[in-house]
Amino acid sequence: MNSRMSLISLACLAASMAHAGTSLSPGRYEQTVEVGGVTRNFIIRVPKSLDTSKPAPLVVVLHGWTASAKLAEIYTRMSDQAEKSGFIVAFPDGLGSPKGWNAGFIDLSGRKGDDVGFVSAVLDKVEAQCQIDRDREYVCGHSNGAFMSEEIGAVLGKRLAAIGIVAGTIGIPANSNGGYRQIPDPVAPISEIAIHSRKDSMVAYDKSAAAVLKCVPAKDGAAWWATKDGCAPTPKVVTNSDGTVETTLYSGGKNGTEVELVTLAKGSHAWPGGFNQAGRETDSGLDAAQVLWDFFQAHPRRTR
Repeated sequence: MNSRMSLISLACLAASMAHAGTSLSPGRYEQTVEVGGVTRNFIIRVPKSLDTSKPAPLVVVLHGWTASAKLAEIYTRMSDQAEKSGFIVAFPDGLGSPKGWNAGFIDLSGRKGDDVGFVSAVLDKVEAQCQIDRDREYVCGHSNGAFMSEEIGAVLGKRLAAIGIVAGTIGIPANSNGGYRQIPDPVAPISEIAIHSRKDSMVAYDKSAAAVLKCVPAKDGAAWWATKDGCAPTPKVVTNSDGTVETTLYSGGKNGTEVELVTLAKGSHAWPGGFNQAGRETDSGLDAAQVLWDFFQAHPRRTR
């Protein structure tokens, strides 16, 4: 065998070995990754419905404060959605007791951990084990996990296609003068969808809401993202037939980005269409897992 043929053969063998080592079989995997000297835990779910003939979308789901990766698997129903729609899903664990996230403007982990670095490391590890479509990587979260998703969207915007926010905010009051401590300006345009109930008793929908956490109102947060993405300033607003769901859509952003706010007249702080802390199904007139996936599917990352 001449040297040229030898090099070709070695290259083919290396490519074959690399491919063989980067495809997890359908199933559930509990894994770890070290970030900043701390061993962090996360779960990967590879659905049986996955189309292995092409790279797969990846959705990272961040649990709310006091919950966990294992609980998020259940109460968000994103594992069910992954099986139904054919994407890989990862559920990272926050730090602390109870578990939470360091979202920059608010740290509910009590550990000041590098949670942006952790989510980035989860993306890296899943990419190393599965055939992932790099233009279809998404992060979504609930409550404190939604705060974290906002921070990640701003910092990792060059890597992600879109973020999903359920009962979240971009910031909290910094002082009595009306200023806010919030996420940084995004490093790149990124699409966002936010779902929020007017009756949320934990994270305020607007300034008039009676909620535990006062914060940047949902509509202000959507408008902020729309401005940063370069969307048209006037959104399209549509309300469903019974008035329970209002959708506000900002279009025309850079690289095809859009910002959508779904406002619920019903519901509470719980994940819509999932389960509440008592284990009961939530009645909000919306399936958040399906709505998030529909938005993600329609918004791959575009660089031009």
